Amino acid sequence: MIALFVHDDAKADLEALWRKEPQAAGRILVLLEQLEGDPDLLDRLTQHNYGARRSADFHVSKWQEHWRKGRDLWRLKIWDLENKGLRYRIVYAFEPGKLHYHVLAVAPREFNYDASHPISRRILRAYRAL
Repeated sequence: MIALFVHDDAKADLEALWRKEPQAAGRILVLLEQLEGDPDLLDRLTQHNYGARRSADFHVSKWQEHWRKGRDLWRLKIWDLENKGLRYRIVYAFEPGKLHYHVLAVAPREFNYDASHPISRRILRAYRAL
């Protein structure tokens, strides 16, 4: 059955974000709740470039470096946060056989996705543990 799970690391990210940028944390939480309650919207999370050029509330893209290595990792940005200068991405994994989405991180958009970056390493550890 299609489902959304929030990893403990992502929960910790959200808790930290509540202290730093409560508006961003609140909006991200609202989106996660919307996704959790709407299987059709949740299905958009595996449509590369969904919401490109602000055609939807959020933009979905594959994490290309890892996608090419067979890892089903994705990232999402929320346009209305971008408009307010609150630049965060939700990084998540998809398990196609189970139709499970796993939110692994809520990261500042400026994080460079380099494999040696601590956030990247943390995400990959969580991904391998799925």
